[in-house]
Amino acid sequence: MTRFPELFRGALSALLAVATAAPLPAQRTATPAPTGPHAVGRRALTWTDTARRDPADTTRPRVIPGWVWYPADAVRGGSQPPLDSAWNALRATASAQKIGPAAAEAMRDIRVHAVTDAPFAPSVQRAPVLLFVPGNGWLPTDYSTLLEDLASHGYVVVGIAPTGLSDVVRFADGRVVGKVLGVGAAIGTDQREAHEDMLLAIRRLADMTGPFSGRLDLTRIGVFGHSLGGTTALVAASRDTLVRAVINLDGDPMGDVRDARPRQPVLFVSHELPSMSEAPPPPDTAWTRLTREGMVRSEARRSGEWQAIASQAAWSRRLRILGMRHLNFTDAALASSLIEGPRLRWMRWGPIDGARGLRIVADVTRAFFDQVLLGIDGGEILCEAGCAYAEVVVVP
Repeated sequence: MTRFPELFRGALSALLAVATAAPLPAQRTATPAPTGPHAVGRRALTWTDTARRDPADTTRPRVIPGWVWYPADAVRGGSQPPLDSAWNALRATASAQKIGPAAAEAMRDIRVHAVTDAPFAPSVQRAPVLLFVPGNGWLPTDYSTLLEDLASHGYVVVGIAPTGLSDVVRFADGRVVGKVLGVGAAIGTDQREAHEDMLLAIRRLADMTGPFSGRLDLTRIGVFGHSLGGTTALVAASRDTLVRAVINLDGDPMGDVRDARPRQPVLFVSHELPSMSEAPPPPDTAWTRLTREGMVRSEARRSGEWQAIASQAAWSRRLRILGMRHLNFTDAALASSLIEGPRLRWMRWGPIDGARGLRIVADVTRAFFDQVLLGIDGGEILCEAGCAYAEVVVVP
């Protein structure tokens, strides 16, 4: 029996109708250019886990779409949208619910730098591999700035979209799956689907063919992600010793994740706690007091859980990026100036310039993987000898 109820089928039909009937005008904004010496290629992939039924539709095996970003030979291709036109339209319509119509319109027409199926860079003989899972509701393509930058520095980055947890997934045959998992309290159990998806991806790396055949250094595997993806990386590292390094980008552990004890080097990158001055107008003074006290308790809980999770790690550090909030880790930060009002901004978007925040995240992420996987000193980027960025602080 399927878990894709008629309610979601109807909502999905409406989403398709809106996306088709009301196209949004192009803005042609581009993500920041990658900083590495290589051009960036991108190739779509789909993995099927025949051992699992898909809880989003139990009539089918679990099917996981994704992309591979990789160092490429310089080719002509120009900028392109992160998704095909049909999927892009659906994505924009879904995004409008959480970032507002103006920002969703800008993000629909953003252009990225990766060239589809570009030739693999001949100068890169063996590339370390990074596996990425996005936040709940998001897609790997919503983090193109980060993933392209890593690929431009010689990494092969595999980003997967957990079907049913992402807002909308569109397969090559036109089938569309909406967000039917991880809604409300269900995230505590449904997060296990993302965990199994990442573990499957780790096992399938050795089978990758085409331009990746013989090019992947499977002795240097890192896992990372944002929010749900960050906590998924912690679980994957705990359960698979092929993983050599793990980064949690602002993920809040819940459920089984609290029991994860990775032994690999671990980095936790957090947003800055918002001030009450950013909050929506309070109904009364009691709300302000209770909200402030709740934020303090949440941070104390988060700190305690982080210490427990990192207790067996070979190396661990927690960094906080001032001016950032939880959604500043996504490419949508580039359109955050279009998100108005405390109702949409509260706890989601900080005052840091969107491109600046993404640059810091990319540099910190790369410095950690460079240090652990390649033996390149991260130095000031990881605040081991001061902090290269004024916005980055070490959380004791």
